Amino acid sequence: MKHQHTRKQRKNKVSPKVRRMKHLRRFLWTILIILLAILGGIIFCKAKEPQLIDAVKVKLHLAKACKDTDKNVTSGQNEKTQKENEASDAKTQAEQEAEAKAKQEAKAKQEAAEAKAKLVNKDVQMQTNTATEADHKTNGLSICMYHYVYDKNNPPKDLNNNFIEVHDLEKELQYLVKNDYYFPTWEEVEQYVRGDLHLPKKSVVLTFDDGAYSFLNLGVPLFNKYKIPVTSFLIGKYKGEKKVKKYASEYLTFQSHSYNMHRAGGTIGHGGIFPALSHDEAVKDLKQSIRTCGNGDAFAYPYGDYTDDCIKAVKDAGFKCAVTTQYGRAKVGDDPLCLPRVRMLKGQSLASFISVVE
Repeated sequence: MKHQHTRKQRKNKVSPKVRRMKHLRRFLWTILIILLAILGGIIFCKAKEPQLIDAVKVKLHLAKACKDTDKNVTSGQNEKTQKENEASDAKTQAEQEAEAKAKQEAKAKQEAAEAKAKLVNKDVQMQTNTATEADHKTNGLSICMYHYVYDKNNPPKDLNNNFIEVHDLEKELQYLVKNDYYFPTWEEVEQYVRGDLHLPKKSVVLTFDDGAYSFLNLGVPLFNKYKIPVTSFLIGKYKGEKKVKKYASEYLTFQSHSYNMHRAGGTIGHGGIFPALSHDEAVKDLKQSIRTCGNGDAFAYPYGDYTDDCIKAVKDAGFKCAVTTQYGRAKVGDDPLCLPRVRMLKGQSLASFISVVE
């Protein structure tokens, strides 16, 4: 107790000046410590500065490298995109050109089809008439009358003189092509017999009566092959519309052999019904046959039977020409509605054929 009291008395005996000095020393020590700390920090930073600079340089280099890479990538992408665009443009242009070409080809094909359609089953002249006043046919025009076609390797049971063997027919067509024969239209035939038109010396008309399947299946392919015009006188009632639709070509023309008058019932000639019908009945049949055949240029009298009344009916139905079975050549001055023909027979020689068409 006495000791504590003594310390307190001593403390109280320290002068204010001494106490101020003590406080000052503490403050100075504190300042010194702070300064030393700051100095140490500065020294540390100075020591680390090169490493920091290098790090910054590395970062800057990496940033630049990344930027260059991005630039190269972007440039590459741009170049790739440009090439893709150019390729796309080239492809688009090629596609457009191909599309335009396809359209042109389709248009040309359509026009060709339309032009061909105008020739199919139409009596249109595709040759050039070379006849002149000084050089033309003067001995009459042969209108050849065929009926049926057969193949000797597979002859029909009802083979008769109205058939021609398919190979013989081909030889005849080959002769006509080789010798540049002219094949007049029915309009030209009418003009020829009226004296209004000259025909080349080598002129001939080829006809097949009845529209039989033997002719359509064996004969028509030959006419298409050699590009020779031929007339099929069709009996309309016997699947006429189907035959026209199936077999018509630019070389085959269907003309009338009546719609349903190729049958018995008359008393004239071979007994065909045509002369026995009234004028109105006959004209009705003839007009129906024109609708079936698609043509009204020429008519073949069924069985070759006709009268003056029949001729009038044919005229009133609108036909330009009509053919009979009377033998002979059509000549200038003949009635175009009563034309003779030259019958073609089974087994005829090529020389015989030539003699009747020259």
